[in-house]
Amino acid sequence: MHKLDRGMIKWQPFDSVVSGKQVVRDVLKKKNEIKMPALSEEQRNSIEEKLILSFYENEKITLDYYYQGKLLKLCDNIKKIDSTYRKIYFSNKTLLFDQIVKIY
Repeated sequence: MHKLDRGMIKWQPFDSVVSGKQVVRDVLKKKNEIKMPALSEEQRNSIEEKLILSFYENEKITLDYYYQGKLLKLCDNIKKIDSTYRKIYFSNKTLLFDQIVKIY
């Protein structure tokens, strides 16, 4: 019985190191997150116009969008625009109008 207790105690420091690594990863992830860039009304209108133009001309569009603390890039054709729910549907992704930060 003493060997079992000693074995459990023996591995406790290892368990704390493993969970400590996860805490460090979480802190670094939070540190690298950015805030959603604020856009003016004029910038939002410009983005919407470019999206609509790209959709009707069936042209590939390149844009930056905000997702979970990161700015990501997407280059694709718009399949559908839902103005009621303010969503843009691409081949394998759906974005909200408010996620889009910049269009190239």
